[in-house]
Amino acid sequence: MIKMQSSHLFALCLSIVVFVPKIAFADLDVIIQGGKVVDGSGAPWYRADIGIQDGIIVRIGDLSTEKAKQTIDASGLIVAPGFIDMMGQTATPMLEDPTTAINLLTQGITTINAGEGSSAAPQSKADERHTGFTTMAEYFTLVESKGLPVNLVQTIGHTQVRRLVIGDTDRRPTDEELEQMKALVAEAMRAGAIGVSTALIYPPAVYAPTKEIAELASEAGKFGGRYYTHMRNEGDRLLEAIEEALDIGRTGNAPVHIFHLKAAGQHNWGKMQLAIAKIKAARQEGFQVTADIYPYINNGLGIAALIHPKHFENGRAQLISQLDDPELRKQIRDEMESTDGWENWFRHAGKDWDRIVIGSSNHPDYRSHDGKSVAAIAKAVGEDPWETFFKLVRSGAFALPQTMSDANKILAMQQEFVSFCTDVGPAGGSRSATHPRAYGAFPRMLSRYVRDLGAISLERAVAQASAVAANDVMAFDRGRIAIGLAADVIVFDYDRLTDHANFENPHAVSEGMEHVIVNGELVLHHGKQTKAKPGRVLRGPGYSVASAPYEQQSSPADERFEVYDRSVKDFMKRHHVPGVSIAVTNNGNIAFAGAYGYADIATQEPVTQQSLFRIASLSKPITAVAILQLVEQGKLKLDDHVLQFLDAENDIAAAGDKFDERYREITIEHLLEHRGGWDRGESFDAMFRSVDFAEKLDVPPPAGSWTVIKAMYSQTLDFDPGERYAYSNFGYCLLGRVIEKISGQTYEDYVIEHVLKPIGVTEMRIGKSRLDQRSKNEVRYYHAGDAKSVFAQDLNETVPWPYGGWYLEAMDSHGAWIASATDLAKFAAAFDDPDHCKILSRESIERMYARPEGLAGHNEDGSEKDRYYSLGWSNVVIPKGVNHWHTGSLAGTATIMIRRHDGKNFVALFNARTSPNASHLGSEIDRLLHEMANQVPEWPQ
Repeated sequence: MIKMQSSHLFALCLSIVVFVPKIAFADLDVIIQGGKVVDGSGAPWYRADIGIQDGIIVRIGDLSTEKAKQTIDASGLIVAPGFIDMMGQTATPMLEDPTTAINLLTQGITTINAGEGSSAAPQSKADERHTGFTTMAEYFTLVESKGLPVNLVQTIGHTQVRRLVIGDTDRRPTDEELEQMKALVAEAMRAGAIGVSTALIYPPAVYAPTKEIAELASEAGKFGGRYYTHMRNEGDRLLEAIEEALDIGRTGNAPVHIFHLKAAGQHNWGKMQLAIAKIKAARQEGFQVTADIYPYINNGLGIAALIHPKHFENGRAQLISQLDDPELRKQIRDEMESTDGWENWFRHAGKDWDRIVIGSSNHPDYRSHDGKSVAAIAKAVGEDPWETFFKLVRSGAFALPQTMSDANKILAMQQEFVSFCTDVGPAGGSRSATHPRAYGAFPRMLSRYVRDLGAISLERAVAQASAVAANDVMAFDRGRIAIGLAADVIVFDYDRLTDHANFENPHAVSEGMEHVIVNGELVLHHGKQTKAKPGRVLRGPGYSVASAPYEQQSSPADERFEVYDRSVKDFMKRHHVPGVSIAVTNNGNIAFAGAYGYADIATQEPVTQQSLFRIASLSKPITAVAILQLVEQGKLKLDDHVLQFLDAENDIAAAGDKFDERYREITIEHLLEHRGGWDRGESFDAMFRSVDFAEKLDVPPPAGSWTVIKAMYSQTLDFDPGERYAYSNFGYCLLGRVIEKISGQTYEDYVIEHVLKPIGVTEMRIGKSRLDQRSKNEVRYYHAGDAKSVFAQDLNETVPWPYGGWYLEAMDSHGAWIASATDLAKFAAAFDDPDHCKILSRESIERMYARPEGLAGHNEDGSEKDRYYSLGWSNVVIPKGVNHWHTGSLAGTATIMIRRHDGKNFVALFNARTSPNASHLGSEIDRLLHEMANQVPEWPQ
């Protein structure tokens, strides 16, 4: 949650080090040494070193005698607070690919304000099948679990809300619909959105009356939120649009921020002074209103916005379908050439096709002419410009009309309440940028308007790009170089700072930005992006920390286990964990069970001790026990060859010459110890090729277990069976089929009856792939990023990774069980007393943990490895004995189960797999599980 900083201390002397009281410092994380500090306050620059620790600026002054993990030489460079992109559109591209932030980082942007009418959330229930979420709270969970290179503040889009409730139609909402829209705003504000945003020149937002928007702004205002607007008009009715924005803010008791303030059209350029005067007058009266600009005289919009919005009443698709109608074309042209009273961008560009540049045509006939004007494109292909225009509308082209003046840009820039934006957001690598502002806005502002033209001072420009903007998005803990504030810091070469992006090459990276630090971590180092993802969701005032996942605990508190409650919650906070369940056994009994966070973020359903999680590869020890039971029963031997149980000869014959005869050497023991001959590092993981294998064998996808097995008979082994260890899900898939062939039961039924029920476990079951198949008490899984569906009914459509990106049911014997932490702890504890184990004999238990022969258990010199994989378990030799464990991992899932040498067993189950600084939460909590157990003062008997 963003908290207002009550006071700021500024170092104004060159040689004095300012200390934060009552904090003892170890070595600093980062020292930025010898730079000219432009601190964001507007004060003159000064020379000083900057000390950073734990993401905070902790020292300013002469730090030449101090030590740091990393020192940055800033001699001859400017050190400033990170810039805030006041209109960064969306953070979503960075979830798929963090390198899309390169256009932001090379401009010195450390925070983006996302959402302009549209927003990543909320989503409809129908879209949930593709996105995996519906609410803002869920979206923020995905963002935080993945991490970003920059910080995110987010508005909830009015367009987004209107479409969900009303659609694209030109009508007012009913009272009931308005209440639905307000409820969506309220959810987003509680999740941490900073306010409502509008884009009022675009359908369907253009159809919304002022009262509708004021109602939504009022809902945001109840939570301390603000109103951010791309106004209804930026040209002929600019002043009226400003008045409407102010009325909405006043009615909603919400401060107003105007996106990319402009006076579009030469006939309107004189209105900029009046617009600024109107804003100043409102501020003088005590009403908070601010604005931002981008430093270009060409704006950017979808070329369809040149058409009167009434033609979009029934949606864009219907208009496109009618666009060949000569009468409709004539009407559209007449309106663009001769009418006003609407945002007529053709008129704003002087009705001159030479002044309307096409950033991206999306048309095969015109693609080579991107960056040229409509007139130039038409001339190059021998068409009338109007014909070219209508084709560009159909293709969804992006246009850059020249509608503004440099004089007005400078005038706006000289206002202390004006900040800056790209109006694009992350665009690196995707070629999605169609306006040079995506890569060049902030460097252009500093180099052209500040350094070269002297429009304002460097100190004033930095203040407006950082501190002013931070206040506008309520990020009061950053935006300045000051003791105690967040360490979002940039280091750049002012003399060399240059924007290279232009209309022909809008993707050209700016130069001169040397280092960018976000929350104390380098994300740009010597001009190159690092792999760090320290960016945070900077939540607005409607968010309550009390609702954070790490503040939720459904299990009863027990002072004996206070270390668990405290440490797990700290772990959750540090790694942005949505939910976790912990269980510990001591001397064969459940001693502790802790349930924390949310099983479902949208409904705020808590994790309980009964919550079921996908346990992924913790399924393998369960399968190994089932196999060992069959060995005990004399139905199977470990050195039996697996093919004798699979009725494989017909399928082998079908594989023909592609069949690798070494398959016949693979034994049950090889499979249990991952020595079967498959190495996913050298080839692939067969269990994640369900579409390829289904197509290969001409069956509907996804491929089931037997289809995968048949397809694999044509795949060459990666090494000789038994030669070495290489983790293989496919080997355990085969073991599941062996259990079925020998027992005459399904794999699931056999395990439930013979492995789980005897130890008192009754709720474990094989999970399902799709969200609508979620079991009772099963958690929701959170994983950022999209997959392609492997299911025939929506094959290759975008789906969330945990819900259709792979076929869970086919992974039954190696990764498909769902279980509670306490049930898994019972399973782990079943082997504590080998002489009285209900599911295996002592001999089988000892065999289960025995070191494998050869290179799987020994080094090349014959010495024993400290770590090895036995029958279904990983093992590590320690001075006091041997610990046995297993981890599990799927998108949205991370698990770990440990059998410790001293009779204690630990289980941790998560409904997310990763955090910004951990690739596997189960592995990450391993050490902590031991440390917590060691700190319990007295274990219950």
